[in-house]
Amino acid sequence: MGPTELLIILGIALLLFGGSRLAGLGKGVGRSIKEFKNEVKSVDDGKDPEVVDAEIVQPDIRTETEQDRRIREIEARERDLQAREALAREDALRQHDTGTGI
Repeated sequence: MGPTELLIILGIALLLFGGSRLAGLGKGVGRSIKEFKNEVKSVDDGKDPEVVDAEIVQPDIRTETEQDRRIREIEARERDLQAREALAREDALRQHDTGTGI
């Protein structure tokens, strides 16, 4: 790709995103490259990379039982709704049959 094409692409990007967004994007890319280089350098030097202690978080058991309760409640509502729909269909069929004389 030649310099003319690069200038055209840069001009279109400038029109689409604006100067402040492109500047922020360049700053972010620069930081990422710098951090990547530092990590590669530390691995090449034989140093141990910085180790971060992570906290193990146990799930809240009360939340899980609350979710289970809600699931059971929704399932019960669905069964009730299905039973009501079946009764409504049967009533509609009975009314249709009595109305047509069958």
